[in-house]
Amino acid sequence: MTIPGGFSTRPTNVTNRPSGESHPTNDPSAPAPEEAGGAPQPVPRTGVAAADSAADRLGELAQAPLDEHVEIYEDVHRRLQEGLADLDEQ
Repeated sequence: MTIPGGFSTRPTNVTNRPSGESHPTNDPSAPAPEEAGGAPQPVPRTGVAAADSAADRLGELAQAPLDEHVEIYEDVHRRLQEGLADLDEQ
C-alpha cells in the first residue's frame, strides 16, 4: 500500500511469493516438529562419559525455559572441556 508522499507500508525485506506459497515455518498446516518425525530419537551413546553426559544435558533444552538455555550450554561446554582435559592426562 502506498500512502501520501509515495511511501510504502510494505517492509523492504519482504519478497513476493506465488499465491499459496508460504515459508515452511509460517505454514499453519505444517506438522509441529514433534509430529513430523514422531517421538524424539535418543542420542546414540559414544562410550565417552563426558560426551554422553553433555548430550544428555543438551536433551533438556526442549523442556527448559528459554532463560535457562545459556546455563545449559555453559554446563555442556564445561563438561566437554573437562572430558578433553581428562583425555589429555591419559
